[in-house]
Amino acid sequence: MLSDLFQTVNSVVSGGERYLSATRGGFEIEQTYRAYRNRASDLSPLEQRKLLAQTHHQGARKLTQLFHDNGAIWVKFGQFLSSRSDILPMQYVMELEKLQDDAKPVSFSSIERVLRREWGSQWRQQFQSFDEQPVAAASVAQVHRAVLATGEAVAVKVQLPHARKLFNQDSLVFRALGTVGAPLISQFDLKQVTDQIIDMTLQELDFLSEEANLRKFRALPHDSLIYVPTMYEQLSTSRVLVTEWIDGLRLTDYLNRNPQRAEGLLRQLLSCYVQQITQFGVYHADPHPGNFLVMADGRVAVLDYGAIGELTPEETQHYATLLQVLFGKLHTDQPLGQLFRKAGFVARDQAVFEEVADLVLKENLRNHEATDILGIALDRMRNLKVRIPDSFVSLARVVLTFGGLLKTYRIAVD
Repeated sequence: MLSDLFQTVNSVVSGGERYLSATRGGFEIEQTYRAYRNRASDLSPLEQRKLLAQTHHQGARKLTQLFHDNGAIWVKFGQFLSSRSDILPMQYVMELEKLQDDAKPVSFSSIERVLRREWGSQWRQQFQSFDEQPVAAASVAQVHRAVLATGEAVAVKVQLPHARKLFNQDSLVFRALGTVGAPLISQFDLKQVTDQIIDMTLQELDFLSEEANLRKFRALPHDSLIYVPTMYEQLSTSRVLVTEWIDGLRLTDYLNRNPQRAEGLLRQLLSCYVQQITQFGVYHADPHPGNFLVMADGRVAVLDYGAIGELTPEETQHYATLLQVLFGKLHTDQPLGQLFRKAGFVARDQAVFEEVADLVLKENLRNHEATDILGIALDRMRNLKVRIPDSFVSLARVVLTFGGLLKTYRIAVD
């Protein structure tokens, strides 16, 4: 018991270094905006807009650097924010997007120690070649290209040596930040989001869990757009995952090179994810752009299965109905408040649901986009202290992530 207490205290102290870094960074960003406010009153409206854009850019660079330097969970949170163009200035979205594939790699000598522990000292005999330079580095792992002794090109995902230690340190600090910061942010439930990011990162630290997720996801009857990589189970362990090598362009790079395809591809991709949620009850829960590669034949390879969402049959049914009603695609005789209650939403006063129902109706009549209506409804319910099921928050985050991505490319969501 004392050892557990000591370990917890040690984690808080160690993670506190990154907490202090975050505090300093937040103060610097606040000072940047204070300087803007002090100057803005003496400027014309056009000059104010230019200065505000510069200030956003400075703040975005500071925030992105902070997340990048702190790593692990901080990077995950930055990736979440990078997909929320509905709540953040575009300068922040563009800077934070760099976190999708811009984590700090570790030396190969550190990676090789992991490979030796997992595969033994003769691990190289299983490969014709193994590229020691990583092709990608993420918050908890990095990926190396290799060719098996049998000739197949593979992607070898290796957990960073200190990933679990950093997670143990930062999770306590991050939960505290989520609790303290929640009252200051109205656009989303910060505490619920930080809790989910922590839980998602914990899942991603167990590669055997990711292996099971990939198998489960691959077995689903996906739309022809979706491609799920083949896995090499005999080489995979709790800290190493081996899948087939996929040649392709990162989604945002592809869309920037082929803007004429953006609307059709993103709408189809969103439709695939809605199908996962409303029909399969199993969905890829981390759809940031860095997890998609567009292949030469136009299919989209979905990467990183550290986190998938799973719904019970009842949740799948209730959430599918609720989303269709919220999006104005289904008319039912049941009051919307009753649908919320059936879906597990809890409020002290049941009249709250009727208030939300009236709001949704008004927003539909104003022809707001579907994801906007979902976000507006969630925001109102949080303000009214409605307890929203974690499983719904998780799937809503997926839908809103796509909504933010479509807004980035100025595509309406119907």
